[in-house]
Amino acid sequence: MSTDLPPAGWYPNPDATGGLRWWSGVGWTEYTRGAPASATPEVPADAPAPAPAAPETWQTQQLDTEPTAQVTEPAAPETWQTQQLAGPEPTTQLSEPAAQPVADQWAQPQAAGNPWAQPQPAWNQPAYAPYQPVAKQPLTPSRMRPLSGMFSDIGRIVRRGWLPILGISVAIWAAVSAIYVAAVMATVDLTALQRGVDLIGAQAENNPETGLAATDPEISAAFRDAFAALSPSGWALLITALIVLLLIASAIQTAAVNRVGIDAAAGLPVSWGAGWRAGFTAGWRLLGYYILLSLAIGLLWTAATLLVVGLWALSPALGVIVGILGFLALIAVSVWLTGRLIPVIVQVVLGRKAISWSWRHTKGKFWAVLGRYILWSLAAGVIVNVIVTVLSIPASLLFLGTAASTSSTTQLGASLVLSVITLPMTMALSAVTFLGVVPIWRDLTDDPQYRAIGDDGLPIAVR
Repeated sequence: MSTDLPPAGWYPNPDATGGLRWWSGVGWTEYTRGAPASATPEVPADAPAPAPAAPETWQTQQLDTEPTAQVTEPAAPETWQTQQLAGPEPTTQLSEPAAQPVADQWAQPQAAGNPWAQPQPAWNQPAYAPYQPVAKQPLTPSRMRPLSGMFSDIGRIVRRGWLPILGISVAIWAAVSAIYVAAVMATVDLTALQRGVDLIGAQAENNPETGLAATDPEISAAFRDAFAALSPSGWALLITALIVLLLIASAIQTAAVNRVGIDAAAGLPVSWGAGWRAGFTAGWRLLGYYILLSLAIGLLWTAATLLVVGLWALSPALGVIVGILGFLALIAVSVWLTGRLIPVIVQVVLGRKAISWSWRHTKGKFWAVLGRYILWSLAAGVIVNVIVTVLSIPASLLFLGTAASTSSTTQLGASLVLSVITLPMTMALSAVTFLGVVPIWRDLTDDPQYRAIGDDGLPIAVR
């Protein structure tokens, strides 16, 4: 037997109330005809419920009138072997609701048995959505937080991590200063050096217009005696070692400070130990990046210099023009690399491949990253200069007090002590410039522990 459903039409009502019900072709509808909803046959209480009739055949006539809507609980047809009454397409005839006050038409009584239920809109009440103000854009067009987010992170870092940041930085640069002083004391004859300085001053006083004669034998002999402990190659090696020491100390300090900074900015516990561990692990990776970038920039400058020298030999005017253009181009390249690679100094704390990571995540955000970095660098420069000036006043007064001494060695020793005091202080305060890179990195990273922007594109709140 065919399993196709009967076509739409009027069929005997399957709920045994009499009349007809409209079959839509896929199921019974609320439209009835021929018997009012109240004309329900009386059924004895002990009589079994009648089974709903389903159409089995549909070879009948169809009525020419349209159905009226009288909602009853329909029963799904199982068969459709019944006759279909002929007639045109049904029309909906809804019964008019009873007259009631206008106020009552817009009210819906509470649900029965629940006095606390909220009233629902009536059938003829228009559904208006509650007013919602237009939400402000939580991110900038570059998909980074506004500047307020950057300064909030910096303030949180200063409040929660200033002591380990300052302590680690001072310890690193105090050790570097001690090594520098020891190298000077071991390789330089301070007495001969001071004699040469005094001779320069005496000659300048005797002949202030012409100044120092570079070939003065007595002054040359004094300085030659001062640096006679090492050969020229030995001095070159020592200076190279001291420069490398500066790079190592800077890398360790940057990695340690940034680890404390990202923990403080994300609201995580701040630890001295975590800072030191990051300094001696991520610091070496950062040192490698420093050397790699320095070599790349050095090669660019060397190539540009050789090009300018070669063009100068051909045409001085051409050499000058190319030199100026090359200088401007190298500055542009340096600025471009800064905007694309500045987050590297924070990314090294969490893992390797920091350069490739920074290159990917700063794509399309170059100006946002560079602008934030320059803005904070300028602000940090002012802050550092003010603090260094204030803290240097006592050390300067100490040096002026020893300058009146007749001993040249004492004066030189005082200047070394002043350097030992000011260098760690200045380099420790330079860590302030690193703090502005941490919020930039947090806007770019996908790390769930440190990121500042969630998957929903909204800033993550931090206490």
